Amino acid sequence: MDDNRKKRIGELVTNAQAVTDQVERSRKYKNIAGLICQEAVRSNDMLYLEEAKKIAALVTDDPSKAYVEIVRAIAKLPRKDKTAFDEAVKITESIDNDLDLSVALHEISVAFGKFGIEKDDNLYSDCLDLIQTIPLDTYRSMALRNISKVLAGKNHADALGLLERSIGIIEKSTGIDSIYLVYAFSETAALLAILNDKRSYTFLSKAKAMADIISDDFERSAVFLKILEANIEMGTKLKDEKLLNEAAIISKNITKEYYKTLSKNALKLIS
Repeated sequence: MDDNRKKRIGELVTNAQAVTDQVERSRKYKNIAGLICQEAVRSNDMLYLEEAKKIAALVTDDPSKAYVEIVRAIAKLPRKDKTAFDEAVKITESIDNDLDLSVALHEISVAFGKFGIEKDDNLYSDCLDLIQTIPLDTYRSMALRNISKVLAGKNHADALGLLERSIGIIEKSTGIDSIYLVYAFSETAALLAILNDKRSYTFLSKAKAMADIISDDFERSAVFLKILEANIEMGTKLKDEKLLNEAAIISKNITKEYYKTLSKNALKLIS
């Protein structure tokens, strides 16, 4: 970290300290911590994260968000070893709610798990253990799917085993939001296709059935984009022209411009 940037951080902190309203002051601290985390990733300089941790400790209103940003930055840095893993996990002890904790643990387990698959079996094993500590079913099952996808081309049996665990979590859980279920079913369908498992069609049908009950236009556009992407992944992998043709039909359910653009780009890949 050069002196100019350190000085600028000091100026930002000083300005935040002068704010009398506690909530607004906390918001400024969180923003500063977030900016520092971005700089840490850009420069690959861990010293920025030490500064971010100091500033996060100043946050009095919802500090967990600041710690999530620090964990996310560690997960993005090239350095992946036991020390960095332990440091990231240690930071999560400052997170005080299940949602933010689930997000942070998911970030750590997936980022370090992917590295572990390639470079470090012990680190990979630590990540699998960490996944089991994720409080929310949604994030725990998503972490298992993400690791399964990385393993799919390397170890079929292990990839399928992790995916089965992810499926089990979703099937046993109650009260999961419909939008998340569409995402989970769509991702599961695409992964099962990669693993040559015929259940992929069943899960794609589940995703479509769940999407049909969503009425909000924005949410509906988001989930149908996910289904469209699953159709394309499955159709390409399984050489199923019917699924590829259905993708264009599914796109008609996407009405919000942002998602329409993404769907058009996806369809171009198969045209």
